[in-house]
Amino acid sequence: MIDLIVFNVGSSHYALNIENIQRIIQIVKLTEIPNAHDLIDGMISYEGSVIKVLNFRKIIGLPPHKDENKSVEDSSLKLLFYENGSARFAIKVDSIDDIAHVKDSQIMNSDEKQNISEFLELSGVLDLDGVLINVIKTLKLPS
Repeated sequence: MIDLIVFNVGSSHYALNIENIQRIIQIVKLTEIPNAHDLIDGMISYEGSVIKVLNFRKIIGLPPHKDENKSVEDSSLKLLFYENGSARFAIKVDSIDDIAHVKDSQIMNSDEKQNISEFLELSGVLDLDGVLINVIKTLKLPS
């Protein structure tokens, strides 16, 4: 069994292994990074560390969320603190759905291309009660 954090971006559902998620917080004010890659929205200071923030909508080619221009207090956006090996960054997503407890065998390979971009690789698709969820294998932070 594996535990997955299921989140929404646009009308699609995605999941990450809970072992790679250190915490989830409400969006906070971001500080811009000069000359940063387009997929990076900025950085935050959190518990004594500087964390870059990756915009998941930009990775999959969606327009900005309706809450992008709202104050952080009025926004529904969330930050997932992702860690995989030496990679450590936050991922900005629209909302968090749930935690799913699934067997590896429930994750089906899809006919779709598994590498969405050089920064996102899927491991397959999960069907949970008729809802298709893209299961993420790896995420990388652009340099």
